Amino acid sequence: MKDPHRKINNFYTSDSVTQLINASISDQGLIAEFSNLRGTQLYPWLWVRDHCIDPQSLNQQTTQRLVDTFSLAADITCIRLNLELPEQMLHLSWSDTTRTSISAYVLASVIGFTPERHTLAPSTPRVLWNKDSPLSERPTVAFDDVIESDSGVLQWLQNIHIYGFSVVEGVPATQQGTKQLALRLGAIQETIFGGMWPLSAELTDHGDTAYGSGYLEPHTDGTYYHDAPGLQMFNCLEIDCQGGQSIQLDGFAIAEKIKRQDPTAYQTLTEVVVAGHYLDEGVHLRAERPPISLDASGQVSQISFNNYDRAPMLLSNEIQQRFYHAYGLFHSHVVDQDNWLKIDMKPGSTLIFDNWRNLHGRMGFSGRRYFYGCYHSKSVFESKLRIMQSSV
Repeated sequence: MKDPHRKINNFYTSDSVTQLINASISDQGLIAEFSNLRGTQLYPWLWVRDHCIDPQSLNQQTTQRLVDTFSLAADITCIRLNLELPEQMLHLSWSDTTRTSISAYVLASVIGFTPERHTLAPSTPRVLWNKDSPLSERPTVAFDDVIESDSGVLQWLQNIHIYGFSVVEGVPATQQGTKQLALRLGAIQETIFGGMWPLSAELTDHGDTAYGSGYLEPHTDGTYYHDAPGLQMFNCLEIDCQGGQSIQLDGFAIAEKIKRQDPTAYQTLTEVVVAGHYLDEGVHLRAERPPISLDASGQVSQISFNNYDRAPMLLSNEIQQRFYHAYGLFHSHVVDQDNWLKIDMKPGSTLIFDNWRNLHGRMGFSGRRYFYGCYHSKSVFESKLRIMQSSV
């Protein structure tokens, strides 16, 4: 039988690094002292009560908040507390007569004192690459390692997070083999192209430049989706052609270079919203976002650059001039082949990449080139990586 408190014990309480050595009451809030943190940290009482993890405050099975945040008095205070050092747990008695508990881990995690458990690949920072900092080797894993071990899955996912892509070698050159690999990561994202889909110049089901044999300029997919695919995967099933190399390009590295060299252009690319659209028989998709999206801490979180699918837009004259300069500057880095990584695909070679970071393209070709692939959402990828790094 599963322990109903397992989620709580694993996520909210167990952390050998976290050591709360003292806690006391003040008028403003809880004063906490950690073993290797200089000074003390103050937590307002309302915040403390809102983040307690006892059964009346947090559902022990779903980890969903039970506290009625909006009914708490703004001036709620704690009148007594007890610190259990071995358990690293604080038990609190409140002015409204309730009794609750909060863990040292919760207190420590929100001030960056412990590794955040939602952090992706915390031990290895992202590696940005371009012509100024080329990759020394191509991140690659073996299909058998991914299928047979969680450590293989972890290496595969960490490659994608760190470098923006990974190659998997030895994948069966079949639709079934492709799907087996895809499901090792998680649920497949459905789009207008379906779940798993073929990609070949011989197909005419969709009116899209990708279904052709000409040169395909590096771009990100799904700029017309509000939930643009997070990851894209291609497995080469057949190839007998001249040309046709796959192109990878680190969009985060481009953003960082523009930020250093032309801060005004960088700001424009983070502020001006660009619309993408997809028009086909029975389909009209449209979404808007800046070419460079930032997270709450100001770090680049998503690149959206696809001039093929850019919808008509009219800006004020001053902003229009800034936009064309900045967008053109980004494009100049996109088409600089010295920034590219060209990958010769062969049957059983599978390329998977972060579509929110890397741009992809294709050299023109003549002959037969048949791929089979799919998308995964960013949420599915990040969830799988967090689970793998916490369990391996």
